[in-house]
Amino acid sequence: MSRFAEVIVLASDEAETMEPLTRPDDSREWSGCFTDIGQGMFGGWAIEFVRRSRWIGLLEHLESLPWKSPHSVQVLVHDEEDECFGL
Repeated sequence: MSRFAEVIVLASDEAETMEPLTRPDDSREWSGCFTDIGQGMFGGWAIEFVRRSRWIGLLEHLESLPWKSPHSVQVLVHDEEDECFGL
């Protein structure tokens, strides 16, 4: 069963922290790469997953990153059956 999900990370001035997540890395528990959706203007990155099993471990990974301003980081998740983003 597929469960499409989109994850958006909003984090101003965190391009350096997010940059490694924009490249493939087989050592990560989750698969895929984030795409810069803010074109460097407002600090937004997005990724889409086709199956729930593809993003297991993602939230823990994001939580463990060395954010400059962790209080300003927002992670939004939109499941295929949701009407809006949440977390």
